[in-house]
Amino acid sequence: MDISVYFSPSGIRIAVGSFSKGNFSLKRLISYSTERDSIIGGVITNDKALKYAVSAVWREYKLPKRNVRLVIDGGAVLLRPMTVPTAGKRRVESIIRGQFSDVENAEGLLIDYTVDEPALKNGGASVYAYAAQRDFIGSYVDIFRECGIKIKSINTAQNSCINYMKLTRAAEGKSCILACADGNALLMLLFSNGRYRFSNRVRLFADRETCEYAEEICSAVSQMIQFHKSQKHGSGLTDIFFCGLGSDHNEVIYTAQSSFGNLNISDLPIPVGCMLRMESGMSNNAEVFSDYVYCLGNLIE
Repeated sequence: MDISVYFSPSGIRIAVGSFSKGNFSLKRLISYSTERDSIIGGVITNDKALKYAVSAVWREYKLPKRNVRLVIDGGAVLLRPMTVPTAGKRRVESIIRGQFSDVENAEGLLIDYTVDEPALKNGGASVYAYAAQRDFIGSYVDIFRECGIKIKSINTAQNSCINYMKLTRAAEGKSCILACADGNALLMLLFSNGRYRFSNRVRLFADRETCEYAEEICSAVSQMIQFHKSQKHGSGLTDIFFCGLGSDHNEVIYTAQSSFGNLNISDLPIPVGCMLRMESGMSNNAEVFSDYVYCLGNLIE
């Protein structure tokens, strides 16, 4: 079993389980509150509070201190889809590093990538290249190390979402938007003809559970729709998928249906047929699962 962890603005989200041969085996989903503003925009601002919360949740739920898969997000995480030649890992990483040379303090970047299409018709491969400052990643690693917890891997929220969308086939053959609400943060991913194209983060200022909050989310989605139109690539937009809405679900869905009546508005689907085993008492509920999309996508190899 792996422990997939994400620090949301409001707390720690954890999925305990594994993924093998196209199937999830989930043992537990955990949400644990943290001190307010301990993390803002992905940047840790109160490491003592987070260390306390990590130690407390591990102690309370008796979680293993190995096989921890961390998900990170925030403006410090850079993502660029790229086409690279078919080459060894070191050569590909060197090419990717060159593509991030325009970033401030580029020499301090940690680089990684995932393969999207390993063999393109015109040669080479398409990859999703990621970069983040070493200090940014180190701030997360330090918290777990000081709690005696070993990190197995570090993933990004975008890549977790892309993995999940591929698994559910929600974007297959479509141009669509995935909007992931997370308290006062909104991460949006644009897919064109089934492939990831662009993502954007927006900070939300309205209070939760208000009409203004729903309108702010839909305003951000509207801007993404206009961006898609301006790019003039792929087919017309057909779907908008939401996740992580919690108690704001009904208000946001209603506002979206009123604002984008010509599009299909729905929750991000549960990967039907992919839940092999679930712990007794766990609810197979779309709204509950959507709060853990980053953690679930992070379990997918």
